Amino acid sequence: MINTYQTSMPPPPIPPRLGSVSAPGPGHSKPLLRFLIGMIVLQMVLLLGGFTYLYHTDNKYHKELDSKYLDDMIILKRLEECEKDIQSVLDCKKLVEKYKSILAKVSQEEGRAAKLTGDGPSYGAMARMIVKQPVSGSPPTKYLEWNIGHSVRKNVQYYMSSWLKVLQPGDYNIYSQVAFSKWHPKTPLASRVKLRKGETGEEKDLMTAYCSLGDQDHTDVCTAFQGGVFSLEPDDQLSVWVTDPSLVNYEEGTTTFGLYKL
Repeated sequence: MINTYQTSMPPPPIPPRLGSVSAPGPGHSKPLLRFLIGMIVLQMVLLLGGFTYLYHTDNKYHKELDSKYLDDMIILKRLEECEKDIQSVLDCKKLVEKYKSILAKVSQEEGRAAKLTGDGPSYGAMARMIVKQPVSGSPPTKYLEWNIGHSVRKNVQYYMSSWLKVLQPGDYNIYSQVAFSKWHPKTPLASRVKLRKGETGEEKDLMTAYCSLGDQDHTDVCTAFQGGVFSLEPDDQLSVWVTDPSLVNYEEGTTTFGLYKL
């Protein structure tokens, strides 16, 4: 028997195939595209603004720097002309006095800062010398020699094993401590701090100290100590003279010599 049943309903839809994705409609891609274009334009604007800001800031900094140091450059140029005798003596004197006043203010401020921080100025000078026992057979001398390996120096030169050479002018606190452990029958036990101007200058006694052991039966140690403040100039040289180096006590810390700039 043949079924002749008819219906007006549409056939069922065909199921989608695996792996197939329906493409979005044209209306969905426009907002995304506009968003991406907006982000690109915003980044370009920010980069352009940043470069413009840096350019103007750099130009402003250089202008301020040039205007700040323009006067100093002019004065340095005029000082250079003074050296070449182009400027008049009166003008050169005024320039030098101006710079002296500026340097004095700078030194004063550095001194205040050093007092607040407890640190000394970086350009200070000092020395603490440790005595060295003479080697047998060496030429006789009455000047103490110093053990440079155990001594401490800053901006002070060491000259001819016995002398200290000052490099910076100023007021110095100078001290000397010499211990004697042997008695001398005729001459008092003495130590003298010697000063001379340069290597060939005349020597003079800056300080003198004495100590006494009594007589040759005493085995004690006496110490001659001296100290004071003196004004020194560059190339001034200092040393310690003693009655007889063979009478000095060379134990560590007993005989020293030093100075430091105030």
